[in-house]
Amino acid sequence: MSELKVYHSHDCDRSVLQDRHIAVVGYGSQGRAFALNLRDSGCDVTVLLRQQSTSRNVAVKEGVKTGELSDLSEFNVVIFAIPDHEQPAIYEEYFATDEVQRILVLLHGSNFHFQNIAFCENHGVILVAPHGPGRNLRETYLNGTGLSCFLAIGQDVSDTAKPIGLALADAIGAGKAGIYETTFHDEAVGDLFGEQTLLVGGLAGLTDAVFRTMVDRGIPPANAYLETIKQLKLLAAMIEEHGPAGMIERVSKTAAFGSLLAMPSLFDQTFQQRLEAIYYAIEGGQFNQLLLEEAKNDFQMYEGLLNLVKQRLSQKTSEQFQQDKEKP
Repeated sequence: MSELKVYHSHDCDRSVLQDRHIAVVGYGSQGRAFALNLRDSGCDVTVLLRQQSTSRNVAVKEGVKTGELSDLSEFNVVIFAIPDHEQPAIYEEYFATDEVQRILVLLHGSNFHFQNIAFCENHGVILVAPHGPGRNLRETYLNGTGLSCFLAIGQDVSDTAKPIGLALADAIGAGKAGIYETTFHDEAVGDLFGEQTLLVGGLAGLTDAVFRTMVDRGIPPANAYLETIKQLKLLAAMIEEHGPAGMIERVSKTAAFGSLLAMPSLFDQTFQQRLEAIYYAIEGGQFNQLLLEEAKNDFQMYEGLLNLVKQRLSQKTSEQFQQDKEKP
């Protein structure tokens, strides 16, 4: 049983959105999913974009109303669906002197928790953070299963933040899968740590390290790919459904026994200390500051680090297999 309070559709009153004019700022992966799901749930939603945005034609073709960021007067719920590092500048330009009482919705907790934005006292601030990318949010809405999400209340200026947050979460489909109440601190720190050490950084890094070790000792790259990358999706699904131990129980005894022997040496005290160092850098705000500085430098370090990963044999082998799949 989860320690977090979980809400479902029967706990949500969507009528609180009937007189609300909702704006979604941005039409990327999450912005598109939020806008389309809210629209299909009967909400009055408009996508607000900067004049130079290339997403306007896409939104119009998909039947979504669009407007300019400079015209905020009619919107009392504003969903920030632009990258985290862009939000402080957008808020400063369009909201910092805003005297209208609004609900602002964030999809990630960092800018509130780390105080990258000095939110006005007349702005309610809530978090609605889906547990997956926008593509999954849209797909699960369409197939009727929904994608779970986090809900947190940062500022409540009119005692309406939580009912509106629940209604929005339900309207994007999360009420069917579960709306988990949390805090901005726990979501921001937990999300960043999970991404860096497991979901993105850890998964990509461990995959490449294992692949490279095999190839360096004479295993052909194609074999290494088929023994590692090719099988990740199946095993990740088993972990989600059955947990780590449940996954191990469901593979061969050979795989399970060898893995149980290897785990203590791989994930030893030194590894734990490295994880803790990453955690404290996130919780203490050092990573947040580095991200803001990197954004000011047009992500030059990011591009350099990404290019190094792109040049690795594990990436090139993966690309080759995908190209082969697409051949007639």
